[in-house]
Amino acid sequence: MDTSDKFGLSQDIYRMRREKSRSGCLLMVVVLGAAALAAALAAGWWWWNKADDGVEPADPLELPEAPVEGDLPAEPLPEAAPAEPAPVPDPLPPPPPPPAPAPQPEPDAAPPAAPVDSPAPEAEAPAETVAPPPAPPAPVAEEFPAPSGGDADALMAQAREKQSVGDLAGAREVGLEALGARPGDPEIEAFLSKLDMDLLFSPNPMPEKMEYTVQSGDFLGKIAATYNTPVLLIAKANGVRGDNIRLGQKLVILDGRNHVFAVRVSKSRNDLVLTLDGKFFKRYRVSTGTNAGTPAGVFKIVDKIEHPTWFPSGGRSIPYGDPGNLLGTHWLALDRPGYGLHGTWEPESIGSQSSAGCVRLLNEEIEELYTILPKGTVVTIVE
Repeated sequence: MDTSDKFGLSQDIYRMRREKSRSGCLLMVVVLGAAALAAALAAGWWWWNKADDGVEPADPLELPEAPVEGDLPAEPLPEAAPAEPAPVPDPLPPPPPPPAPAPQPEPDAAPPAAPVDSPAPEAEAPAETVAPPPAPPAPVAEEFPAPSGGDADALMAQAREKQSVGDLAGAREVGLEALGARPGDPEIEAFLSKLDMDLLFSPNPMPEKMEYTVQSGDFLGKIAATYNTPVLLIAKANGVRGDNIRLGQKLVILDGRNHVFAVRVSKSRNDLVLTLDGKFFKRYRVSTGTNAGTPAGVFKIVDKIEHPTWFPSGGRSIPYGDPGNLLGTHWLALDRPGYGLHGTWEPESIGSQSSAGCVRLLNEEIEELYTILPKGTVVTIVE
């Protein structure tokens, strides 16, 4: 073996080891230097912030109770004026003695509380606290024709004979004479009541009716408004369904411009008499208010409602069809808010003072009046 090569190889290995050791040392130096630099930077940052944090805080100022003169602006602000006490009003003069109470109207003229069995008026009206002064009595159509002086039985025989041959208008005229001879006779009134309705609800002629020919542009509402008579009455008397009229059709119409229905209610008798031009037309049994709660006076029908909703005082509205609705099938409102004529689901109450102030009728009878009477019809209520 060549020793020189061996020695040379050894030298190379030694040299490589030495260079490696030197590289490791350099790397260590670099790492240590970087660490030292980082530590120095960190220390410097810490000392920088420490310096800021280390500033000793200034001693707190001890503020005096009032601002120091030197701290105020050159021109001192005006001191706030102390709040002035509220001015004491001059002593009030003693209150005047209360006015003497207004004389209360007679119990019969005082308005009762709003009835429970009436729908609310169209507009809210303040509760009445003082009864309005009674209106001067308006002329009331006579309930019965003047006494005829004839023989009531003989006249009734003639009336029935005319009825039997179809002369209903003639039978009515003679029947009214018989009633004049015996006013208030229930049999004569019953005869006339049925006869009058047969005349009114048919095309049969009667002095208060007129014949009308349908013109271009006509409809039942227009004709009814022209002659002040209800649409339902025209339709029923002429067998018209809905508004189905034709050009040139002949209609028999009660002329409400010249012939007027009126209503008279007696609280003591609990009845209602319908008149036409002051002549007896039909009598109905009714129910009026308990404890004379139905107001007496002269009123007018201002609204007509089929299937009315009931608005009890201080309660929720009760729609038609609800068992709690007491108004029956139809409502005729008077110009006294809260009062009117209406039907009932309690037919046994008719003929007594059992309502809350309104006038009750059987459902079929209030429907009859609803069909016959136009708005504006006068309703007179008497004791």
